Amino acid sequence: MVGATIAFGAVGFALNFVALAWSKAAPLRFLSPFHYYTPGDALAHGAVPWLSAGVLVAVGLAGVAAAFGLLARRDLAP
Repeated sequence: MVGATIAFGAVGFALNFVALAWSKAAPLRFLSPFHYYTPGDALAHGAVPWLSAGVLVAVGLAGVAAAFGLLARRDLAP
């Protein structure tokens, strides 16, 4: 699970980097969580980007809901 998390983060960061650097890949930036997490913009503009924060919260809640659904009938005891 740790490896999958690291891989997800690395692929997301790379996707965001390529989408910012290459104009033909620009639409792919919306697939990366790093596109939505921009704390520098909040500091520079003095306001929280609520749309981006809402997307991150919604994806997080969907992940938690999926985890509960997937793990509800699994026996995790050794």
